[in-house]
Amino acid sequence: MDLCSQIANMLRGEQGLELAIIYGSVAAGTMHPGSDIDLALLFDQPLSAERKMEITARLERKVLRTVDIIDLSSISGTILKHVLCKGKILIQNEEGLFTLLAKKMIYNQTDMMPYVNRTLLERQRRFIDG
Repeated sequence: MDLCSQIANMLRGEQGLELAIIYGSVAAGTMHPGSDIDLALLFDQPLSAERKMEITARLERKVLRTVDIIDLSSISGTILKHVLCKGKILIQNEEGLFTLLAKKMIYNQTDMMPYVNRTLLERQRRFIDG
């Protein structure tokens, strides 16, 4: 059983889990012995810090690697784009969740990113010009 299938099987029993996406080196196929496992999870309610630590610890004990979990309900921008464009869906318990997140990403990219990019460019100019 490959690592993605193993992680998906471990997550299947998580109450309230609606979507699980693996991203980073595991999804890209470039994992090496020191690689961590990057997971983006969406639950029926925001993921509490306590539950996030419990899931992380349980997964780390099983796969013997560092696991980094992000809550899909609380991210946007570049990280959401990376997860959705480069990630691999492990679990989708409700049809259309990935599509809803993709719409959120596209809205952010078209509506908010021009302002973010302009702000970053202004900061770069101030830094360079002193």
